[in-house]
Amino acid sequence: MTSYTPAPHTVGGSASLPRAVRTPRAADPTKAAARVTGLPSAHAGRKAVQHNAASVDRCDLAITGATVVTPEGARPATVLVSDGRVSAIVPPATAVDAPRRIDATGLHLIPGVIDLHVHFDVPGISLADDFHTGTRSAAAGGVTFVVEHPFSDPPTTTAARYEAKTRQAATGAVVDFGLWGALTRPSLDEMAGQHGLGAPGFKAFLPENDMDFPPATETDLLTGMATAARLGARVLVHAEDRDALAHGEAALRAAGRTDFAALLEARPPATEINAVREVLRLARSTGCAVHLVHLSTPESIDLVTEARAEGLDATCEVTAHHLLLTASELPHLGGFGVCAPPLRDAHQVERLWDRVRSGQVHAIVSDHCPYGRADKLIADEDVFGCPFGIQSVQEYVPLVISEAIARGMALTEIVPLMTSEPARLVGAQTTKGSLDVGLDADFALLDLDAPWVVSAAEQQHAAEQWSPYDGRTSTVKVVRTVVRGVTVALDGEVIAAKGTGRFLPLAGPVAPTPASKKEAR
Repeated sequence: MTSYTPAPHTVGGSASLPRAVRTPRAADPTKAAARVTGLPSAHAGRKAVQHNAASVDRCDLAITGATVVTPEGARPATVLVSDGRVSAIVPPATAVDAPRRIDATGLHLIPGVIDLHVHFDVPGISLADDFHTGTRSAAAGGVTFVVEHPFSDPPTTTAARYEAKTRQAATGAVVDFGLWGALTRPSLDEMAGQHGLGAPGFKAFLPENDMDFPPATETDLLTGMATAARLGARVLVHAEDRDALAHGEAALRAAGRTDFAALLEARPPATEINAVREVLRLARSTGCAVHLVHLSTPESIDLVTEARAEGLDATCEVTAHHLLLTASELPHLGGFGVCAPPLRDAHQVERLWDRVRSGQVHAIVSDHCPYGRADKLIADEDVFGCPFGIQSVQEYVPLVISEAIARGMALTEIVPLMTSEPARLVGAQTTKGSLDVGLDADFALLDLDAPWVVSAAEQQHAAEQWSPYDGRTSTVKVVRTVVRGVTVALDGEVIAAKGTGRFLPLAGPVAPTPASKKEAR
């Protein structure tokens, strides 16, 4: 297995977010520090160095002609790569000596997308095959780093299983990956061991489920949160009120209701909002950093914002499907649109986008769940018997960016929610997520004016091809995906060899980050 070496660190005498640290190469004292020239730095306080356009820059790879997107703006530049890392970003006129070149004329270059929420447990033959299938889909969609959840078979509830998973998954992956740990009763004594192996946080699941992953009780959460706080790790929570869900489903089944409308009635917004409120209460009592996954209601996001204003290290994510699909589409989508929390009405979707614009959301994810077609079709007869989840890691990046642009958002507003912000949340910001010199050369090249129509049967790399987005048009197309300076996917075709992806340990200390100016409004 190839992996990076994690190490805790401090900045200015206080613990910072967890980060993946690799031993730096010996610096050449005769050379200036690597330059970011012609563009503002992606991090405030880092001074750009003037560049002499007449000089010649030497590197392994030069990406020319692209419009490079950084938090400060988008402008033409040439990106230079050496030893798999960004070595410089220079003005387009700079003379470059590079044995490999990518002509990206007319394209936009963004950092490789980081998906914090994927499930790779299909086709189920082996972890190697599951990660090969899942990461091929990710690569085709511009995703260069994924963090997978602990619901594999068997569930990743022990340190031994975690360590074995890192090895086995690395033999199949084609993009880099990390792994979340587990917070469930069987794993409570294993959390420290998983953290030491690279888990930046631990997933707790409140509702009953069919994944042999016992739901966390309040006692489990309190114990696990106290452990996570001591370790300096996050707790991730699928927050829906277990008792309310069980009562709602039982009542509807008793009334002979197993239709799609019954799903929405059984899982109303209140089941999420109340659970989020309770999770935040427990986090306050333990001092634990908490991340609320796949929030589907604006009220839940507002609760997280309020908690952050009080000083709690609380963050949240939204999924592509909660931003792109509405509950009214569920009868048409059938089982392919069944997820938990369920799709919401159009008014709530609009309000979710408002929270995205205002900076209250910290990551946009796929929550990729690659169930088989036959399993999803069960919903036609019994919506409660259908597995909850949507597979979309291949399509969500272009679709979300296309929708954001249509809504008037700039790339500099939407891209960080899929790159630098997720990197920060898992402590990978010193390795991935932005175009800083010295970071991994992970990129996605996008064509912003290349309309295409989703056709899962013709395009997907999944074990079984299906998508709730079939027939949907995107104006944004992923043209090329690059991981550590190597092209892994080109025009939808995956060209990386099995096992070229690497496991990145992510464990380390966490520090609360201040709410953004937008959140304070």
